[in-house]
Amino acid sequence: MSQTQSAQESPFHNPMVRHGVGIGGAALLVFIAVFFLEGTLMYLVLGLAVIDAVLTPRILKMAVEEDGS
Repeated sequence: MSQTQSAQESPFHNPMVRHGVGIGGAALLVFIAVFFLEGTLMYLVLGLAVIDAVLTPRILKMAVEEDGS
């Protein structure tokens, strides 16, 4: 299952890359929240991690689609 990628195609065309970026950012936020924060601030940052994991791939997809048109 090899895919050839044109020279002008963005890596964000691949859904795995988009989701990887979102999950990577969320994982970093979770790490910071769990090991360095406490109380309400920790829960706030964990909520931001969930939002980051969900919205980042969608925003990157919209950017790729906008760039292609």
